[in-house]
Amino acid sequence: MQPIDLDDPRSPYIKIAASIRAAILSGELEPEAQLPTGDELAKFFGVTRATIGSAIRTLRDEGFVQSRPGGGVYVTGQASLPVPAGQVHPLTGLGAFLHEAGHLKNLPRSGWLLLGIRQPESVAEHSFRVGLVGMALAAMEGADPGRTAALCLMHDVHEARIGDVPSVGRAYVTTAVPQAVTAHQTAGMPDELATVFQEMTAEYEETETLESKVAHDADKIETLLQATEYATQGYGSEPWQDTSIQALRTESAKQLAQAITTSDARGWWMNFASSYHELRATTRARQGLKP
Repeated sequence: MQPIDLDDPRSPYIKIAASIRAAILSGELEPEAQLPTGDELAKFFGVTRATIGSAIRTLRDEGFVQSRPGGGVYVTGQASLPVPAGQVHPLTGLGAFLHEAGHLKNLPRSGWLLLGIRQPESVAEHSFRVGLVGMALAAMEGADPGRTAALCLMHDVHEARIGDVPSVGRAYVTTAVPQAVTAHQTAGMPDELATVFQEMTAEYEETETLESKVAHDADKIETLLQATEYATQGYGSEPWQDTSIQALRTESAKQLAQAITTSDARGWWMNFASSYHELRATTRARQGLKP
């Protein structure tokens, strides 16, 4: 928790509630953790017990904390996001989560910046193709394509909050585990919806099911695809290609990687380009037009 800012014009109890709320949302105070006593909080923030009581009531009304028989105030198992007073639609939290997931469209895959690519793919673009690769690999490996695709779509959603840390940064930066981030991201949802997203993140990170193993391979195959595409543009993406291939687990993914590395990333459209004039003439003839 952060001490309150004496220059902040808000009422002390509002500032204290904001400090405790931030500690909960950031994971400093985890679900089921007991808050310090009223006397301890009063001493820490330099206010009266009555002011602490007002701050706790605010957090209790928002659903962040609860008082339990026998004394003590605890962080709720699944805190609610702050909402305006009055009636709130039960799916407001889901809407907030989907808006947040949309931020992945604005978040670049930071590793490509090391190659000097000024406008690299976004995390959302990466995740889209990971889902497609996951469906294909699942079909080849006998896994559930739908479940695999869902894991693929969720695998980087936590980066909306912590960012995409490149390999250089990982040697220095420690971030919250994805499961904890997802728990906070889904905090405003109905429990049954939050559980769906939280379980997918946990399954992907634990890598015990066949679907999760395939989803991890799909992540690496997509990186391999993007690396080969950047290579055709003159970027030295060989380290990304090598590490992606080395990390593959399933035989289907290894076979697909071999196919990707022995083919031309531009091949899917080169035949159209080579036959452009003939294709144009055929199309115009079909439409009854002159070549």
